[in-house]
Amino acid sequence: MLRLTHLASKLRLAASTCSFSFGEINNSRILTQWRGLTFGNDDTPVKTIKDVIQNLTQKVGAAKSYTHVVDRTSLLELLPASQDELSPRSMKDSWDTAIIPLGSEERLREKYVTFLGGVRVGRLLEDLDVFAVWLCYKHVLNPRQKEGLPSPYSIVTALVDRIDFNEEVTLKPDRDIRLSGHVSWAGRSSMETVIFVEQIDNGEWHQVTRAVFVMVARDPLNQGSAIINPLVPETAEERKLYQAGEIHKLHRQQVKEESLFRVPPNETEKTMIYDLFMSMANPKELSFAIKNKPANSVWMENTRLKNLIICHPEHRNRFKKVFGGFIMRQAFELGWAGAFTFSKQRPRILHIDDIMFRRPVEIGSLLYLSSQVVYSRENHIQISTKASVMDPTTDVIHLTNIFHLTFQVEKPVPLAIPRTYDEALMLLDGRRHYQLVRGLRKFYGQGEMPSDTLI
Repeated sequence: MLRLTHLASKLRLAASTCSFSFGEINNSRILTQWRGLTFGNDDTPVKTIKDVIQNLTQKVGAAKSYTHVVDRTSLLELLPASQDELSPRSMKDSWDTAIIPLGSEERLREKYVTFLGGVRVGRLLEDLDVFAVWLCYKHVLNPRQKEGLPSPYSIVTALVDRIDFNEEVTLKPDRDIRLSGHVSWAGRSSMETVIFVEQIDNGEWHQVTRAVFVMVARDPLNQGSAIINPLVPETAEERKLYQAGEIHKLHRQQVKEESLFRVPPNETEKTMIYDLFMSMANPKELSFAIKNKPANSVWMENTRLKNLIICHPEHRNRFKKVFGGFIMRQAFELGWAGAFTFSKQRPRILHIDDIMFRRPVEIGSLLYLSSQVVYSRENHIQISTKASVMDPTTDVIHLTNIFHLTFQVEKPVPLAIPRTYDEALMLLDGRRHYQLVRGLRKFYGQGEMPSDTLI
């Protein structure tokens, strides 16, 4: 409890030193105003996401085929021993932009278009993951790097902190999409990148998405952390972004400490769960057994969807692990299907939150995906999708990722109702994530009132 209080105090202190409030950090409309932080101009050469992938492959010296073996052991001597060896970098050093040319390349368009005529967000997640890695490589300037040799750094995705979608803009499959962004915060071996997604309409670019990725620099063998250049903000606007990165880090720490796996539900949440189960019990017969299912409700256990994927070499990244973007695409599309079957309506993604990459997935793994509705309110659906690796010889399952997805539909949806205590905790966790991404809470338990309800 003392640690939680200490973290909350640090979080409030950090926010108080900024020229904006903590609530503004979680407000996608406020953050849209930061779009002016660009460093290119009309003469900047236009590259496509395919060019980014090719440049990245060359940068890391990736194997040209799955059977081709690349020994990166000799690259260990190129890593700096301390951050003192590395010169500070600015945000403009890592800034870049790339086009997904859906407007001009019809064959590419076929990969992105949905059966409903929209753009596959799962494909976009793959591109965002690649682009975030590329921005981090641009940030790194290593004096030990030798010409003609690949980079000794292995940069991997640690966390998708937040992706917010503009509710007023819908992606169209026949118009170009532009990605642009830069490293906005850097520590000793970790970096935060901010990426903006825009689509052209009538000659003007309109922002669709803002994404925040947390990346980690590893050694050439991916066995330990690697030291990166410090980041020094140069303008007032850059200092805002850098301070936001500091607050994001403190916020993640506080959310982790307040997890239901570490501390019990707060008093308001306990009362909510008690009231919910008592409303379904039969007090006249002194029975706690569930007898009265609420109207317009669905048992949470009946909202599950599952999938099993064999991870083949075509799903690999540049280091012969399963590409994180591929996992995100599969998890998102299963979650979308879960929201579709639950609501019987076409879901629209609003937020993707707190995707933690806990362990790499090896080629040849059996990737087990399980998606479930964990909270619903009015016309919003909160989905939790878990990705795990299954060992077919022992049936042991290891968790690799959890995806928190918030969808919106046109008409009100049923209530997702728990039947067991573990489902009740899932409901509370889903409610917490929903309130954070919708701006109803700044942190768990903040502003809770005894009169609050689960609906």
